[in-house]
Amino acid sequence: MNSHQQELRYAASQAFIESLNQLSDRLSQPEPASAEAPHREVDKARSPQFTVQDLEDAVADIEQFTQERGA
Repeated sequence: MNSHQQELRYAASQAFIESLNQLSDRLSQPEPASAEAPHREVDKARSPQFTVQDLEDAVADIEQFTQERGA
């Protein structure tokens, strides 16, 4: 590996470590009160209702589609 590649790798690793440190700092700080989203109840009448069979049918459709595309 030439010295230019080593310098680029070193700079990238330093930037990555700095990003990790910044992330760690942010995660250790408490969230401001304004950032909290208000909790609200979901209107069950408007929520889609799926059965296990509906989901299994959807999976079968997706598998068939991907097999046809791969053929």
